[in-house]
Amino acid sequence: MHRFRGKRWLEFLILLPTMVPPLTVGMGLSINFLRLGLGGTLLGVALVHLVPVMPYVVLTLSGVFANYSPENEEQARSLGAGPLAVFRHITMPAIFPGLVVAALFAFLISWSQYTLTFLIGAGRVITMPVLLFSSASGGDNPVIAAQSLLFVGPALLILVLTSRFLSGAETGVQGFGRL
Repeated sequence: MHRFRGKRWLEFLILLPTMVPPLTVGMGLSINFLRLGLGGTLLGVALVHLVPVMPYVVLTLSGVFANYSPENEEQARSLGAGPLAVFRHITMPAIFPGLVVAALFAFLISWSQYTLTFLIGAGRVITMPVLLFSSASGGDNPVIAAQSLLFVGPALLILVLTSRFLSGAETGVQGFGRL
């Protein structure tokens, strides 16, 4: 792990969105996004979803890269492999399971964002959580149940596929598969 001046502060800033209530973060971001013209836009909602997602992605990938040894890349280069071949055959297979887990966390956290989507989307950007919360007050239980299944379905599907991939159950090879 690399050490540098201010590393603890940078780690604190990265983790800060997980420590502060989403409504507090959302209200401050909402003001800034409105000033930038991003309020009520899909781009604004996509950007605001990065705020709660980034700490989990950074933590996951920092664990992956903490255990990654660049010595294998150096050996491949000394044997004549080019940068693209090194990335494809050495780097990517080593970090790919961590990338999959980080992507899973990013999807699950982003998929369930209601508060930030509602604040920044200003009711114009409709996502599944926003639709589900607005329908819940309507009292039509069959519709609410169907929407709940649609909300949970993609998350469960990705979780099952990712766990199968990471366990190597489908390919017989753990991780990236055969090269």
